[in-house]
Amino acid sequence: MRLNFGELKEPGVLPTSTGYLFTPLSVQKDLYFYFTHVGHFYCSHSYFIKRDYFSPILVVCVRAGCLHVQYQGSTFHLRKGDALFLDCQDPHYYYADMDGLEFFYVHFSGSNSHELIRRLLDTKGPLVNRDQASALSYYIENLMDFYDSDKTMTIYEESSRVYEIFRYLHGHTSETHHIESYIDTVTRYINDNIDRRISLQELASSAALSEYHFSRRFKRDTGYTPLEYVNTKKLDYGKSLLIQTDWPVRRIAEATGFSFRGFVTLFSHTEGCSPLVWRKKVQQHVVPENF
Repeated sequence: MRLNFGELKEPGVLPTSTGYLFTPLSVQKDLYFYFTHVGHFYCSHSYFIKRDYFSPILVVCVRAGCLHVQYQGSTFHLRKGDALFLDCQDPHYYYADMDGLEFFYVHFSGSNSHELIRRLLDTKGPLVNRDQASALSYYIENLMDFYDSDKTMTIYEESSRVYEIFRYLHGHTSETHHIESYIDTVTRYINDNIDRRISLQELASSAALSEYHFSRRFKRDTGYTPLEYVNTKKLDYGKSLLIQTDWPVRRIAEATGFSFRGFVTLFSHTEGCSPLVWRKKVQQHVVPENF
């Protein structure tokens, strides 16, 4: 539904503003991402929103003026070209203290959206990289144009468009090449030494970083701790050996740099079954060559 701000008289929101309100289907709430509000606001100095709780997630892109945001114990001053996201289920307060504020906003929810946004907040914080913020603003502007044209989209397309916003929030743009470069270097080091124990010091050295900075940066950029990442790569290799060879588990454990007990314990904890049970389950789905 299109909102008429000439009639709504929301404090500080000028009549030239536009917005849309959506009610999701039950299947969207259960399975998909969906928009609840989208808008393009022009505001005076009296605009403010203060909530202890609101269900959806918020993304805001400032086009002009200044929007002040208080969230998670910090205050952010968003100006032209800045973007920010937050989980409105936490207390939040944003406001203008002068005329001339213009911004796009999107509220969305659904599926595991809150878990994803919490992960991003924990690893990156609420501010969006400046280059990515520009692309995100353009994306939301096109979304507004879509609704301004009285068009509709399927629940699948809507979910895809929300997920595209996650891609913008996740990206680093100007840092992407460097991030991929050092992670690729670390991954190659792990693969080249998959059959032995790999220390944090070795990984940090391969990335030309101190252990402290490497651990913090790697967690921020990948979501894994270095140890979690190493163990994941070793388990991946162990699984391939379970499928492609008839080696006993003890030999596979040695090939992945684990003790027998260590490999079985980690594998069982991760997969919910022992390596031998997992091998049997997977082999039941392998089509015989003479089928």
